[in-house]
Amino acid sequence: MTLFRPRLNIITGLFCFVLFIPGVVFSQVVKGRVLSSQTKSGIGFVNVGIIGKNVGTVTDQSGNFSIELDKIYDNDSLRFSMIGHESKSFLVSYFKDNLIKTIYLSPKTYYLTEVKVFYHKAKEIRLGTPVISDALKSGFADNKLGSELGIKVHTKEQVKLEDINLNVATCTYDSVTYRVNIYQSPDDIEYKNILTEPIYISFSKDKINNVITFDLRKYSIIIEGNVLITLELYKDLGEGRLLFYTEYFTGTTYHKKTSEGKWTKAPGVIGMYLHGQLIKGGHSRSKKI
Repeated sequence: MTLFRPRLNIITGLFCFVLFIPGVVFSQVVKGRVLSSQTKSGIGFVNVGIIGKNVGTVTDQSGNFSIELDKIYDNDSLRFSMIGHESKSFLVSYFKDNLIKTIYLSPKTYYLTEVKVFYHKAKEIRLGTPVISDALKSGFADNKLGSELGIKVHTKEQVKLEDINLNVATCTYDSVTYRVNIYQSPDDIEYKNILTEPIYISFSKDKINNVITFDLRKYSIIIEGNVLITLELYKDLGEGRLLFYTEYFTGTTYHKKTSEGKWTKAPGVIGMYLHGQLIKGGHSRSKKI
């Protein structure tokens, strides 16, 4: 028995060593930088994610990123996307093997809708639900870069947005900043971001006792049909919480964990709503910018 025990210890030690090897072999942390193809300068806050998976991140202000890529995603695609730029995708296995980790994104050409209205007084409408009850509060599940949450609205006619309003219940940060995304869907299945430039909103915790309102008029945003309005965590805020007043029986809150993840729904609608002008009696045409 005394001779057998040392051998058993050696075998056990080798077995444990083998068990720890896959963690090193199958997962790889990749670092790089996203640059503008025109200026060659870093592009801040670019979404980086595996399409259809909850794996992703956002570049920092200088365009630097770091992402952990597991071998199980080798046959999936890694996409780099930013409003105002053409997206770029790579096979994960190719990206991991490629020694050059500098990604160049090119500016994107948009065809905007130019609207002409033939009446004098526009009709003001509200989209979404103000929530003031403190019975229920909800917010981001974690502080993962690229995560989003928001509401769905529907309008049968074109609406030019004027502002976005938030009913914030709890904010433990001194100040916060989020990116606004607006997705439109003709089929209520696939949603496409319709913004032509990023919209960032910030506020401090001493403002949450009142409705927080941000003016959207300068962006000339026109929506129609099924639309998702969301806030995205694009910058690391550190430890803390931001919670919205939530009403359980009046709607649904949409959220996803990363830019390329799938949308999921939760019962109860957060306090987020918009004001806009109903465009009725006019016509529109596309204009290249």
